[in-house]
Amino acid sequence: MTVFVCEDSLDGILTGIYEAWDSRLGHGNVRLELDQEDTLELFCQYRPVKPDEEKAEKVLRTLRQRLGEEAVEHFCQASACQDPRKADALYRMVVLGLSLERGSQVIDCLTYDPVATVMELSQKTWHEAHKLMGFVRFTQLLSGVLYAKVRPEHQVLPFLAPYFADRLRHENWMIHDVGRGLVAIHRGNVGWILTEDKNLIEDQLLQVSEKEQKIQELWKTFHKSIAVEARINPKLQRQLLAMRYRPYMLEFS
Repeated sequence: MTVFVCEDSLDGILTGIYEAWDSRLGHGNVRLELDQEDTLELFCQYRPVKPDEEKAEKVLRTLRQRLGEEAVEHFCQASACQDPRKADALYRMVVLGLSLERGSQVIDCLTYDPVATVMELSQKTWHEAHKLMGFVRFTQLLSGVLYAKVRPEHQVLPFLAPYFADRLRHENWMIHDVGRGLVAIHRGNVGWILTEDKNLIEDQLLQVSEKEQKIQELWKTFHKSIAVEARINPKLQRQLLAMRYRPYMLEFS
């Protein structure tokens, strides 16, 4: 068995698929793993794979042409899920999809374990992204930029950014994934990019505008005033709004 060890990123997995297919070793003789495993197996040859944008783009273009946009969407969402099974499951899904006469039918082959795994991981990622679309709280900094912190379990910034780029298209804003050190930056009426947070200045992120301070007080007062003490149900509240989202939500700070 030859194991292609790829980076935990969309480009990394796509490059791993390219290298595994191009090796001509046979699909049954190769496997994809993320560069996170500490335990090596006997009788396996490990090949590290560096992300290559050109190779990744070639694979993605082929998937769009042969499998369709819906399958590619699930592919990208599954690749963002924090799960060690995803790399090889995605590879097996691609192998099956390209062997079908109608590649778009691959997402319906749920009796095939790798496809079922991909669809499960895709759903997990989208479920968290969908929740954060409602849970993200922006703060207006002194500079006028809207800033929000999140710490998602999965890499959901690429799915959150287009949503807020549409909702807040005229605003300058940032969504900061503090767990991964990534930030989505949007410039009003221009577009958004995803980059590392190395250049962010922590002190500036703590300085909010005077208007923001007043709105925060009003928001907290509103939440306290509408609460009905007799109907407070912490257990139900935790089901609807998990504790891990609350540190970055104003009404719980």
